[in-house]
Amino acid sequence: MITYDILPGKQDSYYRYVLGEFVPTLRNMGVHMTSAWHTAYGKYPARLLEFTIESHDVWRRARASSHWRRLEDRLQTYTTAYQRKLVLYRDTFQF
Repeated sequence: MITYDILPGKQDSYYRYVLGEFVPTLRNMGVHMTSAWHTAYGKYPARLLEFTIESHDVWRRARASSHWRRLEDRLQTYTTAYQRKLVLYRDTFQF
């Protein structure tokens, strides 16, 4: 699960990066985006992205790769208040 706010003025480049590189590369690594949420009101991060993996080993391999570090570092150039956490899957909204 990743939460963040998009930096003002970076929306277009953010969308191009997330849809064109970030999500497809993670999918190739076995990390599949299942939902993306937008917060329209309240003091919460504007975006919440949820991903699923088949096993904890998939996550360990992905996190250890230079691809992950590069992808995450670049995503953070478009965002603020960036947070990532690993949670057990539940078939409902999670925060």
